[in-house]
Amino acid sequence: MFGNLSWRIKEALAVFSGKKKTVSEKPHVPQSEKSWENLEEYLIEDKELADYLNSISMEFCFSEFGEKRVNAGGSEFKGNRLEPSLSTLRKFFPNAKYTVYSDFDLEIPGVNLKKIIASPIGDDEHPRHFYRTADYFKFKSLLESDADFKCVVDSDMFVVSEEIYRLVYLTEVFGFCAPYNSRNLLKRDMEISLDTRKITDLSNGFGHSYNQSPMTLWKNSEPGTKFYEECCRQMLNAPSRASRVMWNAAKETGFSPYLLPSEFCVCESDIGIGNEVLLHIGHPKVAEYYNVKI
Repeated sequence: MFGNLSWRIKEALAVFSGKKKTVSEKPHVPQSEKSWENLEEYLIEDKELADYLNSISMEFCFSEFGEKRVNAGGSEFKGNRLEPSLSTLRKFFPNAKYTVYSDFDLEIPGVNLKKIIASPIGDDEHPRHFYRTADYFKFKSLLESDADFKCVVDSDMFVVSEEIYRLVYLTEVFGFCAPYNSRNLLKRDMEISLDTRKITDLSNGFGHSYNQSPMTLWKNSEPGTKFYEECCRQMLNAPSRASRVMWNAAKETGFSPYLLPSEFCVCESDIGIGNEVLLHIGHPKVAEYYNVKI
């Protein structure tokens, strides 16, 4: 027993002195430079996968409000408003339909514009008004699309793997999907994020939090449709951060999206995780680590 205690003390002193770490650091793996300019269409070699995808109608939606592009993560982008998401998605889904919801004339070749004249969110003077409106139309776009597979994404994502095709299958299997949030616990999300409200129900915020890109819905999924309809209602009646809105919608409907792993929304805390599919390069450190040219 004494020997075990002595070992523990030595280990603790090594940690305090910096000679030893409690969690091993992820080695930095050199990354080839990535750009969304002049991308070539990805050719699917797996015939079964190609036949499956060709049998499905698909639509990718964006929600962009306010003519000045403001990225909460801090990155600044060149090119059109939907880059890099648009070009990197088109590499893998050249035949999909692309639609953007916006309150200004956002004209991009090959992208259907649904112009919104007035926001249904009645808080024009609130500093988070455009964020709330954008989140509302993220939910709304999934409900209005008539495609088999509908997906809404933020414009600051970068697809880096053909495993993005797995998102289609996961959506068909589970009906609707949303990505995990690196803050994980809803209580923590509400404590450190903007535009939040305290969780006052008996859960005390001890549910998981959601991110909002990518979110998906399969055509005729009744649970998914009810969930996103309730998200819209919640945002209209008590606008706030989308993760709180989604929590309330799940609680009210009893339906929760299939939670996608972090590989589908790699944020700063996920850097170096491996098997990355979608990078959230709105976070400058993510773009830097993966050598994305912005």
